[in-house]
Amino acid sequence: MTNIINNSLKTLLTGFIILTFSHNTYADNGLIPLEHFACYSNQNSFSISPDGKHMLIQNTKKDNVCDIMQDKSQAAEDDTYLRGLLLLDLETMESKVISNGTNSDAISASGWLNNDRIWYAPRYKRGQGTKGRVVFAVDLDGTKRKLIRQYQSWTDQFQIYNFDLSDPEHVYEMNNQRRAFVYDYFKLNVYTGKKTLIARGPDMRDMKGIATLGTSMYPDGTPMGILLDEGIERVMYEYKSDEKEWVEHFRFKCQEPGFVPVGTYKGRTVVTGSKFSPSGELLEENDTNALYFYDMQTREFSEKLYQDPDYDVSGLTGSCRPASGGGSTNRTNSELEYVSYSSLKPERVYFDKDAEQVFASVQAVFPDDHVSITTSSADRKIMVVSVSNTNNPGDYYLVNLNQGTVKLLFQRSPWLDRSKLSKAIPVKYMSRDGMEIPALLTLTKQKQDKNYFIVMPHGGPNTKQRIGYDSWAQFFVSRGVNVLQPDFRGSTGNGTEHYVAGNMQWGKTMQADISDGVLWAIENGYADADRVCIAGASYGGYATMAGLVFTPELYRCGINAIGVTDMQQLLNDYANKASILSSWDEEPLLEWGDLSTEKGRAYAEETSPLLYVDNIEAPLLVLQGSNDYIVEAYHAENLISELKAKGKTYEAMFQQYEGHCVTYCGEKASLEYLEIQEEFINTYLKN
Repeated sequence: MTNIINNSLKTLLTGFIILTFSHNTYADNGLIPLEHFACYSNQNSFSISPDGKHMLIQNTKKDNVCDIMQDKSQAAEDDTYLRGLLLLDLETMESKVISNGTNSDAISASGWLNNDRIWYAPRYKRGQGTKGRVVFAVDLDGTKRKLIRQYQSWTDQFQIYNFDLSDPEHVYEMNNQRRAFVYDYFKLNVYTGKKTLIARGPDMRDMKGIATLGTSMYPDGTPMGILLDEGIERVMYEYKSDEKEWVEHFRFKCQEPGFVPVGTYKGRTVVTGSKFSPSGELLEENDTNALYFYDMQTREFSEKLYQDPDYDVSGLTGSCRPASGGGSTNRTNSELEYVSYSSLKPERVYFDKDAEQVFASVQAVFPDDHVSITTSSADRKIMVVSVSNTNNPGDYYLVNLNQGTVKLLFQRSPWLDRSKLSKAIPVKYMSRDGMEIPALLTLTKQKQDKNYFIVMPHGGPNTKQRIGYDSWAQFFVSRGVNVLQPDFRGSTGNGTEHYVAGNMQWGKTMQADISDGVLWAIENGYADADRVCIAGASYGGYATMAGLVFTPELYRCGINAIGVTDMQQLLNDYANKASILSSWDEEPLLEWGDLSTEKGRAYAEETSPLLYVDNIEAPLLVLQGSNDYIVEAYHAENLISELKAKGKTYEAMFQQYEGHCVTYCGEKASLEYLEIQEEFINTYLKN
């Protein structure tokens, strides 16, 4: 670590304290340049000390300008990936350099240990071996530097999960140094590096298919419980501190009712899911997750705290898949402040009324945007807030409630003209069997002679269409195209029924939901029937292919990015990986089908787009990364062979160094993907 030295804001705070913005110049047609969607913004993170006097700022060395770098093979050593670390005095706004962010002096992570001491992890450098991965602690004046963590293997993880202001010499640490996947819990002296064991993680030797899904802790650092993956089941283990042992507390099967802890508030455990008796009898089945207070000792549920009728409130769905959302805990006592989730907009359920009032005062400053507190002082008087929206990639502000001031710190992608981006509209429509489908509709600001339209099914498919900035959707909208992004059945966060309805429905009712979204858009004047394209990545790429082969009459063109084309090969690959990696669970067999059964084999054959290329009538664009290990390149390669053999109209682009991405790849690759898509839609959607 270099000595902490004084430095002007001009050099290392470039892009942080932004008072004016450079004027964006656009082409005569007024379109946002493609490179503005491809460029990486400077990556930054902020962390305020508990007393609110100082702030750590991690930043990449690259100036926050749009400057397309070369291909991904060169990106690892590019300045974009080298993080510096600054210490900012929030009273004087003077900065000190902790790390310059050069190849020889860069960091990978940092945080606070108390008001006067920080930890940081130098960036691992190639050729160092495991011993090159370390964590140091140091006082703000650069003294008392101490090695507090030496990694022993590549699987090692290190996490500080709480600290107590009344005991500035210690923090609580969890790591898996003793055993991969399962954490042990320690009290760490931040000056000496001495660790005192609080609890060991559960013994896994007699358990199959183990992967740690989540852990909850009491404010004193003692683990409350841990949720483990045992194939088709999820098992919650409770830690008995008196006996110093883990005991099975609750077990449930995927796609069946269950509950999991999300944290504590004033000594009471908060769980999400359905309600059960102490003996495990189901008392109250909830399609969408509900919040309850729960007594870990007596196993009794108290009153229902909150339930949304349409959307899961954090935690796990009955399908075992994460719902959309999370929560926030107080940094000094680890108690829940709120639980968040996504309905048709971001939502929060507050436990801490003081935190709720603070958030309300900040939200009032930005009434039309999505606001989140990224870091704050212990008393919540000084904070950094992120302000974003579907038409805003994100701005960061320093808020001082003591002074009543709000200062812009940093703007992501300042080269993007927000006035030319469009805000998404949350909508709902009915599928043909009566299931309600939530979706996001984004309308272009470009004047067009027709309602050009693209339906964009999301990836997963067991994810949720999140309400936030989507660079890919905004690219299409900026080119004069209306975009619909549906949460078809099989998506998560919309209740168990909505999710389970997607079991073995790839290309079937899941696809019907997408088709019905297109018909809804046509009926409501958002799309011209003869000007509709379908585009998606990963599962969305599969849905593109399914749309073109099973409902060719709907689409004028299609864009398949890194999409599945061969269901049989997908399931074979999964089975091979599952036989090697015991942590791979069995739930996908419920969703995708099981090739070991006659029904599963028939389903895979029936829903593989590769077998039905003859049905394709519309031009197709195929985008694929050669290094994609999630949807491997053979899906695209075999598809192209069939397209060529059948004489179909298609274009294709393979990126040598890219993996599972279509946006946020290497900048050059992202730009090339955008260029070919723009040409494609101009040729086949608009002409």
